[in-house]
Amino acid sequence: MSERMEGFFRRHTKPGTAPGTLTGRAPVPDEALDFTLVEYTQEEVEVLHEVEVDQCRFHLGTPGHTWIDVSGRPSSEMLRNLGMAFNLHPLALEDVFHSNQRSKLDLYEGQGFLVLNDPAYEDCVLKGQQVSIFFGDNYVISFHDLKADIFKPVRDRLQTAGSRLRMFGIDYLVYALIDLVVDRKFPLIEALSTHLEELEEEALDHPTKDTLAHIHQARRALVAFHRIQWAERETVLAVMRPDVPFIMPETRTYLRDCFDHAVAVLDLVESYREMANGLMEVYLMDSSNRMSEVMKTMAVITVFFMPLSFLAGIYGMNFDRDSGNMPELGWKHGYDFFWVMVVVIVTSIFLWLKRKRWI
Repeated sequence: MSERMEGFFRRHTKPGTAPGTLTGRAPVPDEALDFTLVEYTQEEVEVLHEVEVDQCRFHLGTPGHTWIDVSGRPSSEMLRNLGMAFNLHPLALEDVFHSNQRSKLDLYEGQGFLVLNDPAYEDCVLKGQQVSIFFGDNYVISFHDLKADIFKPVRDRLQTAGSRLRMFGIDYLVYALIDLVVDRKFPLIEALSTHLEELEEEALDHPTKDTLAHIHQARRALVAFHRIQWAERETVLAVMRPDVPFIMPETRTYLRDCFDHAVAVLDLVESYREMANGLMEVYLMDSSNRMSEVMKTMAVITVFFMPLSFLAGIYGMNFDRDSGNMPELGWKHGYDFFWVMVVVIVTSIFLWLKRKRWI
């Protein structure tokens, strides 16, 4: 498997494998996981780091709102234990295990499941990273591949007294997580645009043999990004549907704003993808023009030397200078006459090429 496209290959399970089977990926040690539990009401918030699964199970039964965030990629055994503890659907667990799925919304009995993508642009390569969100009437359970605490801004807002996250229901927390994942793509767009500007300068000013490969690499990243963002836009739109449980009408107002952000990101991606295609055409056109200039120079040189070669070929033949053959070979000023004829021919050719604007 190519390292560059590793983050965008879908899972390949053996045909006939039962749905919900957690196999097909190298196991990840359980100690790589980091559990963060947030229990909150309108009056207070409790944040616990590095909690155990049993402790999370206990908080799911409390009257307050519970948010469990799992960072890192769990092994199959750990994911099964999480599924049993939190009553997560096996098909959804399979999508968490085989990460880098297409963004989507699945609804199960008493539970919703969201898949979002949080790609990273590193070394001019787009690497896919998945965010999975389970939500119910009073809980949210989120998974993300990164060990980094990407949801810290939302957690900080939760700890602010009087914030909407505490005043609204659990559906507003779902919106806040979706909004953060969508907005994290704007810095990614800026990094891509900066790279494209550098490639544009390189292609126009000092193209190298690697320029085309760099443009093609950026174009592949934008194509993958477009596929990700198109699905994510449709996912946000699906969450806004009136038939989605646990999402209140007042929260759909905020989701519309999130949808606008997703559309804005998609528009930018499409613009930069067109820019990458244009850069490739500019590079190929510039290469063609440079080749044309080389061929033009070679043609001018050929035009200059062709009559000279013709003259040299004629007077280089070993004919006798008797009458009827080459009498000018015996002329007193024959050599001077030859060079006068060369100058006249070259000057005529030069004036003709200049009139045609070839030189």
